[in-house]
Amino acid sequence: MNAQQFDAIVSGFYRAATGACEWEAALEPVRAAFDARAAILHMADVQTGRLLGLDCGGPDMQEGLLAYLREYHQIDPRREAVLRDPAAVIGRWWHCNEHLDDSFVASNAFYQHFLPGYQTRYLATTMLPVSERIGTIFAFEIPAHRGPLNPDEREFARRLGTHLHDALLAYERVRQLMQQALAGHQLLASYPYPMWLLDAQRGITFENPAAVAERERGDRVAEVGQRLVLVRSAADRQLGECLLRLHQAGHGAQATVDLRPTEADPPLWLHLSLLVPGATLGAFGERPMVLATLFDPQHVSALDPFALAQMFRLTPTEAKVAVRVAEGLTAEQIGLQLHTAQSTVRTHIREVLAKLGASRTADVVRLLRQGEALWAAKRRADDLADHQPRPRSGDR
Repeated sequence: MNAQQFDAIVSGFYRAATGACEWEAALEPVRAAFDARAAILHMADVQTGRLLGLDCGGPDMQEGLLAYLREYHQIDPRREAVLRDPAAVIGRWWHCNEHLDDSFVASNAFYQHFLPGYQTRYLATTMLPVSERIGTIFAFEIPAHRGPLNPDEREFARRLGTHLHDALLAYERVRQLMQQALAGHQLLASYPYPMWLLDAQRGITFENPAAVAERERGDRVAEVGQRLVLVRSAADRQLGECLLRLHQAGHGAQATVDLRPTEADPPLWLHLSLLVPGATLGAFGERPMVLATLFDPQHVSALDPFALAQMFRLTPTEAKVAVRVAEGLTAEQIGLQLHTAQSTVRTHIREVLAKLGASRTADVVRLLRQGEALWAAKRRADDLADHQPRPRSGDR
């Protein structure tokens, strides 16, 4: 990184702090300069752990951030290590490779099931306090092939962190203007799928722009008294039943509502997932909420990893592996793309086979390439009743 790049990045920090640009735009040059997968700002209440803001520089990371908030932060050993000793990262840099060795990584569910799905391996992070209760974690998620930061890069990171701290102190002065939008709302707004956050009474606490457009069209969903309703009465009854049962279940419980008038009609699904405040860092508010996502295969590819993960309860890495299997890649080729061992890829393929109810890889390829076969797969009527939060590989 040369002096001109450094100055441009610092200038971006202050532009974001004063509202002249978004933090994502200020973070992207940081990510590029360090050849990282993502540069992240994670603002939190240091006393309660509640998430107050989340910004990311890096392409195609919204899916990973949502999966992390909804579930995978609970098994992130890096987060656990940092929170166990916060003083180690306040004003200092923490590098995961200095604390978690390769043998640990090879046997850890978070490293094997989450990070490869987003082509990340190493973490470099520091915490920048901006008030007595609020701190911002500044982090780089780094690909395996790039390797951890070298000494020169660490010095640049330290200097950038100092300037970022000053910019964040300025930003905190206008924080009250930004607090009306929860961090989770900001994240959902970036998705192309229609998404709603619903309470137990169908109350709409948030809808992203795609959901607003879908509701205003009025042919499939509508709003009555700030409550979400489905135009087809049978589907609307099913939605009410699912919401009631989901709010009685645990975090991560899921259900799917079939929006098709008949089984002969094009497939259309409303996927529901329960979000509990204590399990999502408060990113979606202080009450349990159901995240409702509308998947329409006319607008979403049958090989969309996010949709596959939701509909078949695949882990992020399993979903990425499934897509590549359907594209005809071998385990060796997939391992090279995801920077993981062939043996690990084969384990993921076996999990995909089981979750899709297939016995051979060829069946997975056929199923995923036949978009209608994938999207029209009927969910079992007892799907929700039998549901328990999905076990992670470390729990098996």
